[in-house]
Parts: sequence; structure tokens; C-alpha cells
Amino acid sequence: IGAFGISMGCMLSYWLAALDRRISAVAHLCCFADLRTMVQLGAHDGHGIYLTVPGLLREADAGAIASLIAPRPQLICVGEADRLSPPEAVARAMAELRPAYADAADRLEVISEAGIGHEETPAMRTAMLDFFERRLAPGR
Repeated sequence: IGAFGISMGCMLSYWLAALDRRISAVAHLCCFADLRTMVQLGAHDGHGIYLTVPGLLREADAGAIASLIAPRPQLICVGEADRLSPPEAVARAMAELRPAYADAADRLEVISEAGIGHEETPAMRTAMLDFFERRLAPGR
């Protein structure tokens, strides 16, 4: 089973994969960012209620949640000009996530596109389709 989401669906897809081991691979676009940093920068205000989980930040942030997916394959796609997921917040989440893939670095794939805002691009779509073809293929 694979999970995919963009924006709100991004959050929901990797949160689901963190909780449910039946998800073999997850691809998420346009919303992987450190939540505390988003609050500090005011970027959280552009998001809806889906981003509000009472008490969550006492327990974990985005990087820690996504770390629960490791070593299962994970594709993260971000636009470097996304005001809803600022580069500083993305960098902090990635810094928290990368150690979880230290022994499985080939299972963490990241697409980061300069000049792209909160949108899916053809390169992201192609990467996502290729990711699932490789990661969910029978016999793998």
C-alpha cells in the first residue's frame, strides 16, 4: 500500500504512514516542514485546521513524525519558494528526519525545486509516479 498527498494531504499521508506499518511507501508534496518554525515565522496561518493537533508539539514535530516511517521508502517534494513551508522550516524538519535513514539512505528521496511555490510541478509528478513504480512493484 502506498500513500500520497499534497499540501493538507501531504501531512495526512506521512502522519498515516508513521502510524500504520501497512503503508509500504509514502510520497508527500508541498508541506513537509518543522511546525515550531512555521509558527515562529507565521507560516502556519496559511494552513487550515488540519495542521492543529492539540498537544502535538509537546510530543513531536514533523521530522520526528516522519522518522517513524523509516526505513520504509519516503519521497518528499518541496518548492523552495513555498511561503506555506518556508525553507528554514523544511531544513529543520529534514535535519531531524535524515538520521532515521542513516542506514537506509537510498530509501529517502527528496526533490527540492528552486523558484517553486506551494504547487505540484511536472517534475514532482514524474518523481512520484516513478517512486511508486519502483517501491511498490511486486516482488520488491
